[in-house]
Amino acid sequence: MAIRSMRKARGCWSFIRALHKGPEAGQTPQKDAVKRVFSGIQPTGIPHLGNYLGAIETWVRLQEEHGSVLYSIVDLHSITVPQDPAVLRQSILDMTAILLACGINPEKTILFQQSQVSEHTQLSWILTCMVRLPRLQHLHQWKVHTRSCRGGSSPAHGARSGSSTRV
Repeated sequence: MAIRSMRKARGCWSFIRALHKGPEAGQTPQKDAVKRVFSGIQPTGIPHLGNYLGAIETWVRLQEEHGSVLYSIVDLHSITVPQDPAVLRQSILDMTAILLACGINPEKTILFQQSQVSEHTQLSWILTCMVRLPRLQHLHQWKVHTRSCRGGSSPAHGARSGSSTRV
């Protein structure tokens, strides 16, 4: 078990070193390389037409166009705000059913629950350690999330958003 963990850690560090060194450090793509698609959707709220037109419809099309497609129900992303555990569990099941009903084919794609893949959170920790506060302060989503956690207004409540927004 310890050997397996060490091998995983070595693999993560190789990946991080390649990212840190820049594009010249990565492997050159092979002529026969398969393009991989990865995307995720939060299981919060009631799915609506915007979800379908903005993501799900495209996901169905992409599974036909690419050989390797991974879609995730990003339940860990949804716990950045308080959630009722029972409601969240049901929302995960509902989102899975909706994706399947809309045409996501589990024989052509990998559909998984984010929290069930421990490597996802392990890599997240490593990448989070590499991002510093000044970089975050330039990101619109981080500004909005920070403002809402402080109890301030958010764009949904009429506040103006943009690059001039102060946190």
